Amino acid sequence: MGIRTERNATRVAGIGHRDESTLVCGRLPTEAFALHETFSTIPDLTVECAPLAAAGETANMSMLWANTDEADLIDVLENDPTVFAAKELCRTEDRHLYRVEWTPDVHRCIEILLQSQGILLSNRGVRSGWSVEILYPTREDVRTAMECCERYELSVTIDSIRSLDSDRAVECGLTPAQHTVLTQACRDGYFDVPREIGLEELADKMNVSHQALSERLRRGHDTLIRSTLIETSSVSPTAPSSTLSL
Repeated sequence: MGIRTERNATRVAGIGHRDESTLVCGRLPTEAFALHETFSTIPDLTVECAPLAAAGETANMSMLWANTDEADLIDVLENDPTVFAAKELCRTEDRHLYRVEWTPDVHRCIEILLQSQGILLSNRGVRSGWSVEILYPTREDVRTAMECCERYELSVTIDSIRSLDSDRAVECGLTPAQHTVLTQACRDGYFDVPREIGLEELADKMNVSHQALSERLRRGHDTLIRSTLIETSSVSPTAPSSTLSL
């Protein structure tokens, strides 16, 4: 099944001007992308591409952090049919950095997604699938990438599509990642009293690490408070407590 669904098409049609930079957050199943057999062998494995934003053919995902204490991960990687070669570069207590050479099928998926114009900002893989954040120069680049995914039957689930140039989040100083986690947390009831969803469950749902989600929420809160309450607020410090209730 390809990327283009009625819901996704509506999202594309609803975003702003054709020349606006557009951020797409989506997910791919491991069997349609990479490391399906590795995740089947090590179910609790989490991998993240090193944060090196790259576009087009340069976005080769060659540097991969793996969060695991599995001693034989290099052997598992080298036996995965989507990996041509792998080499461990360094390790910490619970993270290993690998240089990975992918097979042509993985490179083809990346090229389909990016269409030589998209910029791969982040990519994280767990057993249930890969989550990606891709920045496209214009809305038309998004449409082109979607049509290409449909043509080559690359299965992608789109979680959000946003035009950044007109996004209120930019005015508040939020990064795309901070805006995504804050809005998703709000929709899922993380800020409700009592909470409808916990931090760990929300992190799993969004395919991000517990630590990354916590940091983005904290920094997003700080940015929103500074931009909307501290810098622009005209409320007197002696205002009644009911005016300032949370």
